[in-house]
Amino acid sequence: MIESSQLARAAQGAGGMSEMERRVALVTGGASGIGAATCVALHEDGFAVAVLDRDGDGAAATAERCGEALALTADLRDEQAVREAVADVIAWRGRLDVVVNAAGVLHRTGLADTDAETWARVLDINLTGAFRVCEAAQPHLLDGAEDGTKRIVNIGSCAGEIGYAYPAYTASKGGIIALTRQLAAELAPHRITVNVVNPGFIRTPINDDAFADPAQERRVAERIPLGRMGEPEEVAAVVRFLASPAAGYITAETIRVDGGQTAIGAVASPK
Repeated sequence: MIESSQLARAAQGAGGMSEMERRVALVTGGASGIGAATCVALHEDGFAVAVLDRDGDGAAATAERCGEALALTADLRDEQAVREAVADVIAWRGRLDVVVNAAGVLHRTGLADTDAETWARVLDINLTGAFRVCEAAQPHLLDGAEDGTKRIVNIGSCAGEIGYAYPAYTASKGGIIALTRQLAAELAPHRITVNVVNPGFIRTPINDDAFADPAQERRVAERIPLGRMGEPEEVAAVVRFLASPAAGYITAETIRVDGGQTAIGAVASPK
């Protein structure tokens, strides 16, 4: 848990709107990739952004790009650490308006090579971790939810729809889609929307191995109708919209950012 002096310094700011009145977003996996791009996009939209990642240095680096942001270090497998991180956000700003679950890990192993420990780790971070964040954030999202601007946006994957031959990752992302629908139904009476964004092949650190060999990258791109990998900012733009007032009547939706990959059922795997 961060010190109160840090919270006080982070809350200082200038501008027209009172710093304590700004909408607040918590983004997990904010140290890099889609999470980092989302933090920047939400900051540009005027949010006070809390950047959560197990990589504390990476979270701090993203926070530096987001004005008066808050960097938090937590492992999503640790329920108490997640609760403390959410409590830190409330101590910082007194409110929480948007939660983006972007944290995730990927093991490129098939059924024969995925042991029980790997399976449990991937599911615990990608799926149960998102559940822990939502569960800890729920009371604060309910506070003031009558204005219809509270949001949960989960980052899934097209793997959860068509399969990438990696059972643990695919199962975790399929679970994210199902969890999103359930939470959307449960929270709709409170005017809280819950949606999932399913990226295809995006140029992020999690896919660095797929881009190491230019020939391999070309093979992957050939399986995508638009003929290229996506960029983190293209996914963040969709999250930005879903977090905005303009998306107030959209919930329980799966929005793909995949260059048309899912439409043709292509498995754009580097294998």
